[in-house]
Amino acid sequence: MAQRFGLTAREVDVLQLLARGRTASVIQERLVLSHNTVKSHLRHIYSKLGVHSQQQLIDLVDRVEG
Repeated sequence: MAQRFGLTAREVDVLQLLARGRTASVIQERLVLSHNTVKSHLRHIYSKLGVHSQQQLIDLVDRVEG
């Protein structure tokens, strides 16, 4: 998915947690990132994948990887 959607390595890290239903605060803690950095990564990921919610993102990941 990283190449297909032009995701950075760090965006992939965030995406993996997000696709497992993790919240921004959990992602922040697990990846040792600031709240604003997580928000920035989320905006970029949603934009690059063309989704508007975490559920849409999960559904897309399921389709692409399934």
